[in-house]
Amino acid sequence: MKYWSYIALAITLPILFVAYTIALGYTALSDALITLPAETEILLFSIQAGIGAATIGHFLGSLKGGKSKKLSTSIGKDNVKQKQKIDLKYLILIVAVVAIFILPFVINPNAEFSGTDGQGPEAIESSGYTPWIEPLGFQPGELGEKLLFSLQVAIGAVILGYFIGYTRAKSH
Repeated sequence: MKYWSYIALAITLPILFVAYTIALGYTALSDALITLPAETEILLFSIQAGIGAATIGHFLGSLKGGKSKKLSTSIGKDNVKQKQKIDLKYLILIVAVVAIFILPFVINPNAEFSGTDGQGPEAIESSGYTPWIEPLGFQPGELGEKLLFSLQVAIGAVILGYFIGYTRAKSH
């Protein structure tokens, strides 16, 4: 089956997203089973959105690249299908990225990994500064921030996945 990996991710990612959402207590189905710092939740939501969007983009790009390749090949030549293998260097890079992500949580599981998004405003407000203008637009809540950030990641991942899929399908 040609698209088994895409189908597997299309089934797995929504199941993981629902399980993650329930475990954090964002639904009425249950209380929170796990508690994570807000930055970690944003990171995990974004990783999941990025993986799903990159997969969709790669799939669409590879379809478009395959069609483009078929049009560019001459009629008299034999088209030999090559199986795509994951090169060892890509596998090592994927393992390294996952290890870099997980290692800080293993080394210090009780640490609060907070980003500068929370530290900057706190430092400014503690110095006595008062804002001279109010925000003009809608200010999302905590969950809205996570979803908007994940949407930004997903848009970028779709674009990257599309072009990577397109160039890989066209070159093979």
